[in-house]
Amino acid sequence: MRFVLPKGRLFRDSIEILGKAGIVIPERPERVLIWSNGRDEFLLARAYDVPVYVEHGIDVGIAGSDVVEERGSDVFIPLELPFGKCRLSIAMPRERAVQPEDMDGFRIATKYVNITQRFFEKLGVEVEIIKLHGSVELAPRIGIADAIVDIVETGNTLRANGLVEVAKIMDVSALLLVNRIAQKVKFEEINSLIMRLRRVINGA
Repeated sequence: MRFVLPKGRLFRDSIEILGKAGIVIPERPERVLIWSNGRDEFLLARAYDVPVYVEHGIDVGIAGSDVVEERGSDVFIPLELPFGKCRLSIAMPRERAVQPEDMDGFRIATKYVNITQRFFEKLGVEVEIIKLHGSVELAPRIGIADAIVDIVETGNTLRANGLVEVAKIMDVSALLLVNRIAQKVKFEEINSLIMRLRRVINGA
């Protein structure tokens, strides 16, 4: 099988849970993005791109539910995994904090453009979305946005930048993603992996 693993905060946990399910993942040679254990092949990709790789032909991947929701990729999702827990929230400067229903005309900085758009459309609130890829907390501080939509784990980064969480959009966790064609063509192999992962998750 071919696996795509996410760079960043989910990488170590992904390797650990796959290892417990019997997928031997050798140490990745430095600077190498594709490596193998002699049977399975592993790719290392930006977490944001993992659903795209799976949708377009890689058998199995692991990504956060925030990325899957934002991308809208057509993949099979058999399992929620027990790590990567956090939330996607709206935050803004403490002294100007209001509820989302009162944000008509606000500028929102985020990399989650689609999720943010859908959230405010459901509320019937019109906002201007500014797409940023990093350090979105800076946007309200320098005056280019009124609020941000971003991942929150501890809230420490928000507090350090004078921001408060005003609403949660969604809970986030890591998901197992399976290519829809692979799920049919390699059914037994993939189903066996899912069952083994389920036993790991349930502590069996």
